[in-house]
Amino acid sequence: MTTRQEVYEAIDTEREYQDRIIAQDPSRHDATVDANHSVGAYLTMLDTYLHRAQDAWTDNAGHDKALDVIRKIAGIAVHCMEDHGAPKRKL
Repeated sequence: MTTRQEVYEAIDTEREYQDRIIAQDPSRHDATVDANHSVGAYLTMLDTYLHRAQDAWTDNAGHDKALDVIRKIAGIAVHCMEDHGAPKRKL
């Protein structure tokens, strides 16, 4: 079992990686919305990487390859909320 703290730390490493990639090649980020991707662009990325995670799970023994892509999906979702807001769930 992985703790929530460990999960968040893994997502943080993914976000740090994504930020490094964007810093190296700013053209990878959409300049049309305050230098951020649109929510729709993030949704498209999430959909694309969901399919990649499914393929990784199908094509490989074990879960590791799929979990690598799931970490990327979580990072993309976090990046979207960083750019456009993160509404809290009302409990």
